[in-house]
Amino acid sequence: MMFLLVTVALFALLYPVWVVHRQTLGTHEPIVGNPGEWGTDYEDIAYETDDGILLKGWWIPAKSLKAVILLHGKGGSRNGYHSGVFDLGRRYHEAGWNVMMVDLRAHGESGGNRVTFGLKEHRDMLGWLDRIDASGLYSWRIHGFSMGAATALMMLECAPERFKSVVADASWIDFGRLARQELWRRAALPSFFYGYVERIAKTLFGQDFDFVDNRRRCEKMCGRNILYLFEKDDALLGTWHGEKLRSLCPDARIVWFEGTGHVEAFKTFPQRYMRIVSKW
Repeated sequence: MMFLLVTVALFALLYPVWVVHRQTLGTHEPIVGNPGEWGTDYEDIAYETDDGILLKGWWIPAKSLKAVILLHGKGGSRNGYHSGVFDLGRRYHEAGWNVMMVDLRAHGESGGNRVTFGLKEHRDMLGWLDRIDASGLYSWRIHGFSMGAATALMMLECAPERFKSVVADASWIDFGRLARQELWRRAALPSFFYGYVERIAKTLFGQDFDFVDNRRRCEKMCGRNILYLFEKDDALLGTWHGEKLRSLCPDARIVWFEGTGHVEAFKTFPQRYMRIVSKW
């Protein structure tokens, strides 16, 4: 009996550690195309973060001073298999925008092994933008998907003077609620484990669940030029996050896409999607 009790106790202590480890790992993959396929010039760019991680991306120049940085979500890359971000970059460029496309840390061909749900990612991107546009020549938009959208909101909060607009496609609003949901769905951990998981994540893996929660951030930035996009059939976020955003910020500009899942609105309805973001 004592052996069984000790075994159960060790499992309860160590299994959540393994879960956090697994759920914060990134996804590397080779980049299979490039903007040269669009018939345009581009530049391979790289940036070393403050903690020594080499990030990779593209700069696709245009003749205007409008510029957009495109941020994929967790598990994505410049390939855009989930969100279609590669084709989105082409459409922005055809509309006259300078385009910056990146692999976030621990994704695509960038270095690093662990994601931080925007905590370090937003600092990486702000530092890289300062390198790309040190003089502040361009009028910048951030367009992000899922974790990339949450990262965009963090960037805007940190440097509001730097950006003219943000398009946030499928950003979480309440990170704690999302984490509790996914702990159960992915690892069968009941919600009462959340406090322990949060401490593990912070102590052992450098996470900060309080910082990456967007409720206070969205409420604070109600008056900013942010377009929020949500998908009605989103199996990850459901409709709750968009509804929560509306309660926090009644004047928020929110567009819903029906008949499509998480970060799939652009791939499913490309013409409507581009009409909406082009008017923003």
